[in-house]
Amino acid sequence: MRTKSAKAKKCPVCGRPMKKNGRTAKGVQRWKCAACSLSSTMPQENAGRARQLDAFLGWLLGRASQSACDANGDSRALRKRTAWCWNVRPVIPPPMVKHHTVMADGTYMNHGWCLVIAIDGESGEVLGFQWCSNGSKAAYMALFSRIPAPDVLITDGLRGAESACNEAWPAARIQRCLVHVQRNTRTDLTSKPRLEAGKELKKLSDGLTKIRDAEAAARWGEALNAWHIRWREFIAERTFAKDDPANPKASKQEWWWTHQELRRCYRRLERLFREGKLFAFLEPKLTAAGPVARTTNRLEGGVNSPLKHVLLDHHGLPEEHMRRACEWVCYMKSGNPAPGSLIRAGHWRPARPSPVEEETGAGTGAPRYGTGISWDEFHAHVSWRSDD
Repeated sequence: MRTKSAKAKKCPVCGRPMKKNGRTAKGVQRWKCAACSLSSTMPQENAGRARQLDAFLGWLLGRASQSACDANGDSRALRKRTAWCWNVRPVIPPPMVKHHTVMADGTYMNHGWCLVIAIDGESGEVLGFQWCSNGSKAAYMALFSRIPAPDVLITDGLRGAESACNEAWPAARIQRCLVHVQRNTRTDLTSKPRLEAGKELKKLSDGLTKIRDAEAAARWGEALNAWHIRWREFIAERTFAKDDPANPKASKQEWWWTHQELRRCYRRLERLFREGKLFAFLEPKLTAAGPVARTTNRLEGGVNSPLKHVLLDHHGLPEEHMRRACEWVCYMKSGNPAPGSLIRAGHWRPARPSPVEEETGAGTGAPRYGTGISWDEFHAHVSWRSDD
């Protein structure tokens, strides 16, 4: 009785149909691509590679040693089997549905690069990430352009994030992280202000995270306005260069605000309150669709902190491997992570270059260099002569 032929497979490299190519010693069907000469026993090989990737991620994202992640306790064998896993680059597909709130922040790593991350403000699901040299508007625009516009963006107040939000998501509201606002206040006034005006303003700033309803928010705004009325003339005082010639500012400008830090701190709080960025989490029209976070703590503790821990646990990795480790942390915190679906044959079996490419280095992107040694000069022939 004739059995039904197996369904034709497609080559994972070039996508063309593969033909049967005999069987292995265990009787497993082998397939071969006539275009790229790839030979594979797909189902079994893919399952084995997926297990290797799981072991690799168990070591990379966990706290166990390499020997503990290997079935035989052999760390060297684990490194050899999973070396190809560094070639797998996780990519989070752009979300197709709108999220009510989105948190965005950038965390700086070693070697002068920054990772900008966006997560769902309620669930903590990573929606996307973007590598950049700094948290500029262009970096946030590249990230926001892949995400549907939310109702509210919770951010730490970087100008690049807010400028990109206004351009990419013009209808979205911005909620400033209240913890970052308090940090900015401490930067200007220190933890223990010396002036009475500074003590009162810092007390107002410290009370931001204690506000729970719209009535308390209104009272806070009234207290800020009362502070300005009481200290308006004080923060308007100026110092002229002729009165303080020893000041470094005297050589650059004619006058400056005497209490510049105190003035800057008040103007920041007043502007944020006036623009509705301090207490957007209390507005009924925004909370009707779901809760709105008032801090970026979920992003700081849920993603940024694990990123730093992974780099600390695996200190000494090459820069490219450090980047890949950070990408895996973000990917595994996305909505539906499936590491096995990212595996391609080219990850463990890179395409062989043609003889011309092997000779010239073309197509690899890497220049070919000689040794720089003239062996004729290095092995100089010296005639032997006898003293006799």
